[in-house]
This record gives sequence, structure tokens and C-alpha cells, in this order.
Amino acid sequence: MRILALETDSEKIKQRFCHEGEEIVLFTYYHGLSFLFAIMKEICVTLVLLSVLIVSVVYQWPMVWVIPILLVLWMVFAFFGVVKSYIDWAFDFIIITTDKLILVDQTSVIKQEIQPIHIENIGGISTESQFWDIFPFGALVVHLKEGRGGKDVTLKYVPRYSEVGGVLSDVVTQYQRRQYRPDEGSPTPVGNQQGEHHYMPDPATHVPPPESPPPPPLPPQSG
Repeated sequence: MRILALETDSEKIKQRFCHEGEEIVLFTYYHGLSFLFAIMKEICVTLVLLSVLIVSVVYQWPMVWVIPILLVLWMVFAFFGVVKSYIDWAFDFIIITTDKLILVDQTSVIKQEIQPIHIENIGGISTESQFWDIFPFGALVVHLKEGRGGKDVTLKYVPRYSEVGGVLSDVVTQYQRRQYRPDEGSPTPVGNQQGEHHYMPDPATHVPPPESPPPPPLPPQSG
């Protein structure tokens, strides 16, 4: 289902950004506690308004005025924040494929940001704990190469963050191995024990250099 810019069907996003021959290695949403932490202000506002409602009942204030005013205040200062935080949690997710890292960020019905990062642009991955590692989530830090600005992309509230970081690191390693695998006809690196490398040509495609002509005979010496 699509509501303006908001796409609620994750399968459609997968089909849009995952091409033929590309496999999905990992798919995960953000941890549910991220929604709870995001609405702490709205929870406080709700508690304050409920306290005012209780006081108004105790002192018998006219409910015909109290309830509409409190409802309007709750809609303005709490409701829209809760809806925004819910959309930001329920429809944001991370996709790791064999070729790219896809970050889906949908903060409202009018804003959608999908950031596909190709594996070759990832320079490294690190993980960080949150809240003293009490909860089963943490931060995943993606270090980009200079071609992407050399900046870090930090993803917080990632469930099983160590496992997700390990999976992404394995995907990057496997991709690099596929890229650095010697093609047919290219020189094959050979290393010695001192860590130095020289190149051995492929005998199937290597053409030896032409032989140099023999030197001309020396002229006879006159006696």
C-alpha cells in the first residue's frame, strides 16, 4: 500500500532495488524500543494532561470546556509526534544484498529516503553498544570510502547489531575477493616468504618475446 511518499509494502522496495542475480542476505527492522524512546516527550505531555484531567474532575470543573481543550492540546503536542515516530520505526528497515546495502528511511507520508550503498564503496564496518549493552540492540557504523565523501553512516537501534555487522563484513569480504580474482589472461600474483610479489604470466595466453638474432661473424684477421 502506498500513501503519497510512504510505501508500506517492503516487497515492492525490494523488487525496485534488487536486480536479477542479486540475492538478499539479511533483512531487518529497527528495534521496537527505538519507538518507545522516540516518544518519551509525548508520553510526558500525555501524563501532564491526564493529571490536569484528574484535577478537573476532583474540583468539578466544567467538562464541556476541559475535555475539548485537553484533547486539542494532546493532538498538537503529542499525537502527531507519536504518528511520526511510529512511521519512522514501522517502515524503516535495512537490506543487505550481495551487491549493496539499502537503507530505507520513511519519516512521514510526504518524505521517503532510500539510500542504496554499493558494497565497493564501503571501506569498513564497526559496531557500538548503546545503553551499556543492556538492551539487545546497538549501533552499526558504516565507513565509506573517499568516493562517497569518506563519511560514516551510523545506524542506531539495530537489533543483534554484532550479528548484522558480521554479516555485512562477510559480504564486503566476499565481494572484494570476487573483484580481485584474476581474470583469464591476466598476470597471476605470486608471493614469496618475505611478502614480496612478482607476477607469473599465464602460460595459456602468454606470448613469448621474439628471439634476438645471433651476432654477426667476426671478420677474418689479416696476417
